[in-house]
Amino acid sequence: MKSNQKTLRTSRLAFAALAFALGTGPALAQMSPYDETLSIDLGGIVNRWDTSVRLDGTTGRGTDINLENSGLDKSLSSFEAAASWRFFRRHRLGIDYFSAKRSGSRTREGEIDIGDQTFPVGATISAEQKTELFDIDYRYSFAQQPQFEWAFLLGFYGGTFKYDINAVGTGSTNTRTTHRQVSTTVPLPLLGLSVDWYPDPHWRLGSQLGGMKANIGDVDGHVYRFTAWGEYMFMRNWGLGGRYSYTDINVDVGKDNFDGNLGSKTSAFSLYAKFVF
Repeated sequence: MKSNQKTLRTSRLAFAALAFALGTGPALAQMSPYDETLSIDLGGIVNRWDTSVRLDGTTGRGTDINLENSGLDKSLSSFEAAASWRFFRRHRLGIDYFSAKRSGSRTREGEIDIGDQTFPVGATISAEQKTELFDIDYRYSFAQQPQFEWAFLLGFYGGTFKYDINAVGTGSTNTRTTHRQVSTTVPLPLLGLSVDWYPDPHWRLGSQLGGMKANIGDVDGHVYRFTAWGEYMFMRNWGLGGRYSYTDINVDVGKDNFDGNLGSKTSAFSLYAKFVF
């Protein structure tokens, strides 16, 4: 009797597992990415930076200060969040956000100009950078097939850049010091193209390329951005993904509290959990 009950329990478990497998497999296979409404990505991002800032004075041009050569870490990890909303079959809105904070100091080997002050060889530069970056885009899919999707991209890339720079240098007759806190927003438009590839119900691959040179108010410059990603969906509602992106920003800023230039080239790799609704 006990043997029969054990066999019955085992059979029920096997049937339940088979029903789960059969129920999950077709559901995932039948679910098209075009039927999804909202997806959310939560994870971490590692950035490798190559950045510079220049602070001009009223009478002359400042020196381009490479922040990594001024003691700031070249690589930094932080939290990243992204979301995509397909409000119609061919229309999508997307947003990506992360922030970073770095600081450091180093002795300069050459002369440096910050604003209207010139610092001699051997000056110590301390710098702190706080950055909040976002990528907002609208995509219209002009071609949709079961496994491929091509879309035009229109959006904005930018954020808030804050710098806190201190310099101390001893000349032949006196010691010079300066402390500058500057900040600016950098909204730059993006035009581009994206492609998504759905080779099977589990895998999703894609890339996008965009950029533009523009003059918006007190900000004049360019942004170029390339992104590629791969995702594996374990079930209909969740999966894991990885994304690589390269961004090149260079802008001249002519504001009261920031007159100069900022440049940023970043290579970033993200790992994230994906939730689909």
